[in-house]
Amino acid sequence: MPILLWEAVAEPTQRFPSCHCSVIEELANGDLVVGYYAGEGEARPDAAWVLARRRDGEDAFDSLTIVADTQGKPEGNGILFQTDDGGLIVIYGTMHGRLDGPYGPGVRWVTCDLRIKRSEDNGQTWSSVEIIEPELGHVPRCKPIRLDNREILFGTEHKSGYSKIWASGDDGKTWEIVASIPGEPNQHPSLIQREDGTIVALLRPSGKHANVLKSISTDYGRTWSPAKPTPLPCPHAALDAVRLIDGRIVMVWNDHPRSRNPLTLAVSEDGGDTWPYKRPLVTGEGQFHYPAIIQTRDGLLHLTFTNNRRTIDYIVLTPDWILGEGSDLPAWTGENVDRRVVLT
Repeated sequence: MPILLWEAVAEPTQRFPSCHCSVIEELANGDLVVGYYAGEGEARPDAAWVLARRRDGEDAFDSLTIVADTQGKPEGNGILFQTDDGGLIVIYGTMHGRLDGPYGPGVRWVTCDLRIKRSEDNGQTWSSVEIIEPELGHVPRCKPIRLDNREILFGTEHKSGYSKIWASGDDGKTWEIVASIPGEPNQHPSLIQREDGTIVALLRPSGKHANVLKSISTDYGRTWSPAKPTPLPCPHAALDAVRLIDGRIVMVWNDHPRSRNPLTLAVSEDGGDTWPYKRPLVTGEGQFHYPAIIQTRDGLLHLTFTNNRRTIDYIVLTPDWILGEGSDLPAWTGENVDRRVVLT
């Protein structure tokens, strides 16, 4: 069947009862790694950034390992990327401000710095931390991309309300801010380089519009068109997208103006201008949000998402499922559902 697998990356434990904001990366050796923050909850002092590995050929994830755990300070969102020399990097933020109280200056996410760790053994061990940006107020979210000029690009949510674009021209050794995305207030850019070399940013809205936003760069991310709403609803929640081997783009997001439910997949055949194919993937009780998606070398789609802040769930499917092949997943009815059983 076109949906091949649905399971939890890891079950809740006393140390990690809650989790959120996952990313996924396929390594050159065939392993899959999933990273996210976990602990008592978002912006709690014990929140660590953890990694789960699914070794090539294995049918389950290894136990979680801790990549970053600053004493008394929460780790926030992180992103993973494997460089040309085989090194694995994680770029993430640590909160330094007040953890409680209403959103505003000096509170939670606007107090994140931006830091990096490096691994030379596919994430088995990690370097000491390096600070990329000491100024507080950057939050990474969506995976970096490799451009056709060999630069690496990723975006951050920024305290100004407008996403910043970061670039590296030396395979991730150094980084610099090269642009900001203007227009409607925006966050969490998911970047796709199209066949003509232009880059489309699909963005989480952070202003008055409850729609996915879109911006275009024609100069390798140095300048951007004003972010404008698309017809696709979005409840001011994170999204992700991936360019397929055949050039199409797949996006995963919450297709609703107010609710982080359902989690939906869509396909664009014209570089993200229109989305003629949409299909709800996860429905049921609660919130299914903050997805991450990749296409592995065998052509399958692998995605992760937060299931009600208790687990990071993992689904494998074919792109043809979005176009109508195969059955729908049963609606999620609670924490005791055996995800492997419902697919048989």
